[in-house]
Amino acid sequence: MSAIWTAVIGASTGLLGVIAGFFAPRSRSLDSQRADFTAVLEPLRDELKDLRDRVKTLEAQHVADVAQHYQDVRRIDVLVDYVKDLLAFIQLHVPSPPPPPIPPEISNDI
Repeated sequence: MSAIWTAVIGASTGLLGVIAGFFAPRSRSLDSQRADFTAVLEPLRDELKDLRDRVKTLEAQHVADVAQHYQDVRRIDVLVDYVKDLLAFIQLHVPSPPPPPIPPEISNDI
């Protein structure tokens, strides 16, 4: 009977050694993989944060640029209307000499 117990203890000890050997290197390997993964991810996280900040800044700048564009278009429309009124006034009240020619860049608008 003691031979059986010796065999069982020996087999279980061997089995426990195999199990410990199976998991121990993996845990170290997993830790080293985790450290490698963190080392690779940290610069990417920083770069992603920087890109997000830049996108927020550019979006805010775009909103300001669009608002400025609408203001500029409105001012140009007002100026074109004013030039039309001035030309009509000149043609009515100052028939000679004729006003200077309209520049080609704005002739389609007037």
